[in-house]
Amino acid sequence: MASEPIVKWKTFVSAHQQFDEKVKRYALGKRGREGEFALDEAMRENLADRSSLSLKATNCRARIEFCRAARNVMKATTKPMPERPAYFLTLSPIDFVTTAAEAETYDWSVLQVWADKVLKGFCYFGIVDAAPYANTPTGREKVVSWHIHAIVWGASRDEMEAFKDSVNERYGSLLPNREAAHVRVRSSWKGLRQSLIYMLKAPLKTYRVYAIKSSDKRPTGEYQQKKDWHRSGEAAAVCRFMHGAEIDKLCVAGLGGREVLERTTARSISTIVRQDVDRLHALIRAVA
Repeated sequence: MASEPIVKWKTFVSAHQQFDEKVKRYALGKRGREGEFALDEAMRENLADRSSLSLKATNCRARIEFCRAARNVMKATTKPMPERPAYFLTLSPIDFVTTAAEAETYDWSVLQVWADKVLKGFCYFGIVDAAPYANTPTGREKVVSWHIHAIVWGASRDEMEAFKDSVNERYGSLLPNREAAHVRVRSSWKGLRQSLIYMLKAPLKTYRVYAIKSSDKRPTGEYQQKKDWHRSGEAAAVCRFMHGAEIDKLCVAGLGGREVLERTTARSISTIVRQDVDRLHALIRAVA
């Protein structure tokens, strides 16, 4: 499957199903069962269908149902228009970049506390995400860039521009030519829905950094990044550094966003429960 942006519902569902299949195949192999790159019993349990009710961050069914619920809740809550748009915000300061080894014990609550502090006074609903990098501008060290994606609404364009400038004045990013805070205006439900789908995906891709060179092939000091679907070992690494995380607990919210988070969580859990009851009834009918 081509590495297209995950902004469409069918792509979201398919990408998570393929990630799930890839990780489960890895778990059955020798590397997945033995050695330093193995997935322990708890990590394997997080992938199981029965763990979806706990909204585990690496669980395919949980991700799908949480995103489905969020789309419905946000559509009823937020109605962006050109004169009063919503915003898709990404916050990725270099302060929250860890080595791949450190990522397995990283406390993402420090990022949530920071995000809640800088976003105080805004109406927002967002989530902690992780971007695994196979290299950095300074070498081949593998790192994970922990960052926040959020939908912000009820603010003016000037307020969001001032917020972005304030963050970028105080914080740097992993790539020296990129900003720590990035904002995209969403003036229609279609654009907002696409951002919401992108925001709520699991860490499904690995990033690779390339130096930008001038016409005479000399480094310019700037960098570009490309991303592609995880290889098997990279997908397994996601399970290791996201182990124990629950989707709703990764979220951040302020003002009206808190109700969005509460309703999304409750709706996704109730949907999973209903699906399980329907499956049980279907099984009983099949054997009766």
